[in-house]
Amino acid sequence: MIELKGFTYWYPGREKPALRQVDLRVEEGEFVLLVGSTGCGKTTLMRALNGLVPHFHGGRVSGLAKVAGKDLAVSSTREMASLVGMVFQEPEDQAVTTTVEREIAFGLESMALPPGLISRRVEEMLSGMGLSRLREAFIPNLSGGELQKVILASVMAAHPRLLVLDEPTSQLDPVSAEELLNLVRRLHEETGTTVVMSEHRLERCYHYASRVIYLEEGEILFDGDPVRAALWMSERGKPYLPPVARVFVRAGWEEIPLTVVQGRRLIGKAVDGMGREGCPPHPEDCGGEEVLSARGLSYMYPEGKEALRGIDLSLKAGESMAVLGENGAGKSTLVRCLLGLLSPTRGKVRLLGEEASPDRLARLRGEVGYCPQSVRGLFLRESVWDELLLSLSLRGIEGREAVDMASQHLERLGLEHLAARHPWELSSGEREMAALAVTTVSRPRLVLLDEPTRGLDYLAKFRALALLEEMEREGTALLAVTHDVEFAAAVSKRASILGSGRLVAEGPTRDVLRGSLFFSPQVSRLFRGYDDGISTEEEAVRFLRDLAHKRLVRFPRPFDGEVEGR
Repeated sequence: MIELKGFTYWYPGREKPALRQVDLRVEEGEFVLLVGSTGCGKTTLMRALNGLVPHFHGGRVSGLAKVAGKDLAVSSTREMASLVGMVFQEPEDQAVTTTVEREIAFGLESMALPPGLISRRVEEMLSGMGLSRLREAFIPNLSGGELQKVILASVMAAHPRLLVLDEPTSQLDPVSAEELLNLVRRLHEETGTTVVMSEHRLERCYHYASRVIYLEEGEILFDGDPVRAALWMSERGKPYLPPVARVFVRAGWEEIPLTVVQGRRLIGKAVDGMGREGCPPHPEDCGGEEVLSARGLSYMYPEGKEALRGIDLSLKAGESMAVLGENGAGKSTLVRCLLGLLSPTRGKVRLLGEEASPDRLARLRGEVGYCPQSVRGLFLRESVWDELLLSLSLRGIEGREAVDMASQHLERLGLEHLAARHPWELSSGEREMAALAVTTVSRPRLVLLDEPTRGLDYLAKFRALALLEEMEREGTALLAVTHDVEFAAAVSKRASILGSGRLVAEGPTRDVLRGSLFFSPQVSRLFRGYDDGISTEEEAVRFLRDLAHKRLVRFPRPFDGEVEGR
């Protein structure tokens, strides 16, 4: 299905190749998972599989590239579109029409399929993807996660021989992500479709793959089955493993499980009746002044959809809250109402002591940091460096002080090598990190983040967490809307679950997450019944190290538990 020999690619105007001497052979029917750091070449490799590299993006190519026997150097992207279906990293760039039903039908109409077959496949996708209720929905009104499911449905409706998925679950809630990946797995197993996928949230898909390929700076450094990949990663301190495997590696255990079931078997054998006190809860009240509050907040869109119903919440200085919930539950609408970008239908919102409004928000430009779900609209200047200086100038910080603060901030987040780059030239993950840098460089009193970990690899997420925890200690209040339950467990003291526009759960993060089957971190499910207080990887590693010492679990090699780059 895929044959690459010595494939090297340079983007236009770039001296360093994005892909370097790639040799890859994928047989029909395989499920290949691409892993590696943000900007390592995963997306470029996938663009090459349908001819977008180089026919759309331009640049220079050397070496051989064939897909389904067709030479990509001479095959048009139109010709490849009938063989290769691709879901891009940012689904908002892929939508073409105005409604969900028409979006799914568009590609089939472009292929000139018979009308009866088009209708049947559209209905199949609407039903199979759980999109029937959105049949007539206006595309721009969809949440990011809903749009991601629609785009996948439109691609899968064409029944491609090769399905290429670039972080397909990055905007999906845990339940929707599981449904989507189960659908992809069924398509792979029951139709023999070849799948090539990249993902950073590996707990969702690692065990589905027949092969794992690790890329670094445009080169393939490892290619093998998931078990061998886990061993290879652990020996080299690479963190690109599911959380359940990563905590066992960091704790130094000899056997590395890939799933919760395998991990619980190992723990069960080692525990053998031993008890352990749960982890102490986070303090519920930080004692700071209230910086954000909502009382009886309700919001109805002009077309009559009630997105929020009677929301009550408050956030104090130095306090952090994560908001979780299914796609379309109203999370992004809540953030816009809290900022004053949308006026509540009923209820009141107070932002830094006064009623929230667009005019009020403009005056708070140095006090409030907001990173939206789609970050492209956040960038106004020609380079990441200029963006940071602009943010600092809005807070009244200029000259040498601004230069020093911007330099230290980029270094803290591992972005110094991107300072001169235009934000739109960056990979999705790099752009998310740049947006976080722009949002937080001036150390605002309140930060609101909408899906901040979209596209972030493990090391980038660790750097983001370290920064946000430091800001919290300095008194910054944080509210993060996220589908990433691991991030929520690590970053927040309090958590809320939003359902159908209502707050259905609210309290200390550990209590909210451990009481859920789906909105809980993988490590919480791993230790359920052994230590119900565990909700973060750090707590899991400590538990496993203690257990190893008590039960004399053999450590096969020196390993200090730190990942490369920390």
